[in-house]
Amino acid sequence: MLKTLLIILFSFINLLYSDEILENNIYYFLPGPNLVSFNILPENTDIEEIFSSIEDNLVSIISEGQICHQIDNEWVGTLDNLGHEEGYWVVASDITLIDIEGYIEPPDIYFLDSGSNLISYPFSISQTITDALPFYMNQNLIAIIGENTAALFHNNQIYGSLTHFYPNKGYWFITTNPIPFEYNIPEEQSVIAGYNSTNDEDIFNNYNQSTMQSVFFVNQAFYNGNILNYNDNISVLCDNTIVGGRTWNGQMTDIIAMGYDGYGFTEGYCEQTQTITMQIENDEISSEMHIIGNQEWSNNNISIVSISNFQLGDINFDDNINVTDIIMLIEHIISSSIIDNDHQLLLSDINSDGNINVSDIVFIVDLIIE
Repeated sequence: MLKTLLIILFSFINLLYSDEILENNIYYFLPGPNLVSFNILPENTDIEEIFSSIEDNLVSIISEGQICHQIDNEWVGTLDNLGHEEGYWVVASDITLIDIEGYIEPPDIYFLDSGSNLISYPFSISQTITDALPFYMNQNLIAIIGENTAALFHNNQIYGSLTHFYPNKGYWFITTNPIPFEYNIPEEQSVIAGYNSTNDEDIFNNYNQSTMQSVFFVNQAFYNGNILNYNDNISVLCDNTIVGGRTWNGQMTDIIAMGYDGYGFTEGYCEQTQTITMQIENDEISSEMHIIGNQEWSNNNISIVSISNFQLGDINFDDNINVTDIIMLIEHIISSSIIDNDHQLLLSDINSDGNINVSDIVFIVDLIIE
């Protein structure tokens, strides 16, 4: 009898001092794909159990390499359970709220493969990318892609609109080599009350979110000899359908081009190897732009491009490539008349090798002959 009482007392004390405290997260899903993660989960992680209250508003749940789909009110597919360490696309058919109650597990060590890895963010407080990532990751990351946002790791700098990791969000880590990885722990571990798992600005886009995304970082952007203004909007299109866009905010502005993912939200969007176009627009102008660099769409691909309203080789901005452009190029090379306008310098580097020399003259002659 005494032994039984001691066991009960010991169990009660353990419960009082246990680190496992029941928590909850409220998720707000918009129609279409929502890129999320779950740092709080119940003991039963079965998808059918967790989403039973909102299953009529869900279409699919997708992780890296697995999917489950609603067919005749039944979940079918290889994805059965949710995990703390993974990221997920939750595809909803309507605006949906769900309150998930459970326990927070200690942060995981992630084992990343080379290429694309869809993982969670395990904390209940946001962090800047630079605070969250250990120093060694900067040399092993190509980019991180979130929901219509991305960060590029290039020349020891980080570019793009993705500046923070947020609770309840999922992220694609694009790596050069297989590597174990662990987030740095935030200085203050506290729940953000009422955190909205979807960025408000996404609601106002004139295109739909897709589970398939290709990222184009615009390094330089010129119109009529001048750098774009910060109120210029850049849109990316496939077959004249707007599939992404962002306001120009300087070097390496990230433009996310959405692809067709099989759901009705993205009918007519980009498909593999399809050519994209870009255009700029502000209160005064609307212009299709020439893309200098990769123009092919590919899922989870990272491209660095520049854009101009004049094509490569049209150094004098007359919408023709002719002998006048060759003369300007020769005079620049022999230092007779140096080109100092950044837009013209971009158009003078015909082969895009970072140098303006005789090779570019050969290229421009070939363009004229064609």
